Amino acid sequence: MSELLEQVEMSQSSPEPPPVIRAGQQLVSKESKSGAARFGAALTELALTVHNGADPLTVITQGAIDIVPGAELAALVILTGPSRLEACAVTGPLPPQIIALQNEVGEGPCLDAVKQLGVVWVANLATETRWPQFAAGAIPLGVGSMMCTPLMIQDRIYGSLSLASATPDAFDEESQAMAAVFAANITLALAGDEWRRNMTAALSSRDVIGQAKGILMERYRVTPDAAFALLVKASQHTHTKLRDVSDQLCRTGVLPTA
Repeated sequence: MSELLEQVEMSQSSPEPPPVIRAGQQLVSKESKSGAARFGAALTELALTVHNGADPLTVITQGAIDIVPGAELAALVILTGPSRLEACAVTGPLPPQIIALQNEVGEGPCLDAVKQLGVVWVANLATETRWPQFAAGAIPLGVGSMMCTPLMIQDRIYGSLSLASATPDAFDEESQAMAAVFAANITLALAGDEWRRNMTAALSSRDVIGQAKGILMERYRVTPDAAFALLVKASQHTHTKLRDVSDQLCRTGVLPTA
């Protein structure tokens, strides 16, 4: 009996079992988190923000400022023409000025980043020699260093995640690694948006062509294949896309022939 009492007393004085951690609870304090843990937690928060309806490009671009070491300014940049940049998302008023400067002088790190597969790293703009006209205009704006990461899938480049700081040598290898993760997420968002646009256009074209076929089938009492052949013939003779030929027929009732 005495042994049993001792066991009971020991069990009562033993530490409580660790609490069950539920989804959404913070596992450790911010102070004790490693850099990798903070990075993972921040990416999770970004994903949830996007899931709640926020614009993914804006959220990811802002997230790069919050997480990538050294980043004070950010812009998601795409190439819209020869030596012509456009920003899809920016943080603050300065990035548009930096982009406009590169459009004006026809040179700069963002322009290079959307044309090549590697990261364009500007350690100190004051000693940079690759883009003298850009450097002369950007230094007075307060730009000390930049890092531009291409947004690419395989060999296709969608644009660049361009980060800047007022401090020279603000970026390091950790910055580059983290920026690459954000660039990958932005690229996926851009590629997904392009896929949705293409699918919407394809479905719209299919519907218009189907309506045009129906008009010709009813008008000439022909089969679906014969009606489609008439549309193809009209497209070839007029050097017009099949969808446009079909759209004209649906709108006007006239099949173009010349």
